Amino acid sequence: MDVSSSEVLARLLRAARLAEELFGERLRRQPGRTITNVGDFDLLQTLRRAAPGHALTPGQLMRHLVVSSAGLSGRLNRLERDGWIVRTASPDDRRRSLVSLTVQGRQEFDRRLEDHLAVERELLSVLDAGERLVVVGALRKLLLVLEAPE
Repeated sequence: MDVSSSEVLARLLRAARLAEELFGERLRRQPGRTITNVGDFDLLQTLRRAAPGHALTPGQLMRHLVVSSAGLSGRLNRLERDGWIVRTASPDDRRRSLVSLTVQGRQEFDRRLEDHLAVERELLSVLDAGERLVVVGALRKLLLVLEAPE
């Protein structure tokens, strides 16, 4: 029986799980506003990269984060309550809302982002530049298959 596929996927899933645990632990230890989990961090990072004005609709966030409507709603409620984000009505369609970082949220996130990137660099320091390129290329191929419409 050929189990080579399980060998690859088991390592991939385990590495992802352990990296998420590491990032979550580091997020919880940082002073200041709480970032509860890696999913919340991903949402804040997505908003930080957004342009113009760093605002996205909930639908755009759901597609980017691959999260359910209920899951996104919980994250948005928590992050809004904690002062990270604000939801406003879209000027184009008042039935739609826009989600953006608060000024203080953006400033604090920018400070934390450098710490997070340092943890990422430390984690990946075991791979040289060529190995990183190979991993990125292989994962890109895998994601094309996984994210393809059915």
